[in-house]
Amino acid sequence: PQIVRRLSLIFLAMLAAVLAFGFTAAFVPPTTLQPTRAVVSNVGEVSMAAKKPKPLSPGSNYPSTKNIQLQKSGFGSFLPKFEMASSKSKSKYGMPVFLPNGNVNPAYLAAERKAMTAQSKKNMQAEAAKTKKMKAAKTFELADFIRKKVGNVGSGKDYYQSGR
Repeated sequence: PQIVRRLSLIFLAMLAAVLAFGFTAAFVPPTTLQPTRAVVSNVGEVSMAAKKPKPLSPGSNYPSTKNIQLQKSGFGSFLPKFEMASSKSKSKYGMPVFLPNGNVNPAYLAAERKAMTAQSKKNMQAEAAKTKKMKAAKTFELADFIRKKVGNVGSGKDYYQSGR
């Protein structure tokens, strides 16, 4: 029994030494590291030219317009031009934004509403004129587009009235 006990103690000591060596080897960084090199490419080369890049071309990122809220046709969320608020200086409507007591000038608000209404009417008239022009040129409806690109498709009125 003492020999068995002694062998088991030796076995446990060896096992503990192997485990300790294994754990320390696992958490020690390797001694030979491969040097890493940074890869340099000239894909995103920046030129300091005075010429503006074409919109949505490489390097132009997000080109801005005069008013990002308005579409090309003029419709969109009305976003008035930024004006510095002062009770002494005049706005683009010819009156101060604020009254001397600090309240918003009601005449300024009325002029702003009037300008928005005028712009809205102008947009609707322009859209009506554009639609009328497209209808006259037969480019307004989907059927007009198909007739132009594909040709006469399907059976028209003549077919259904012929009784075939």
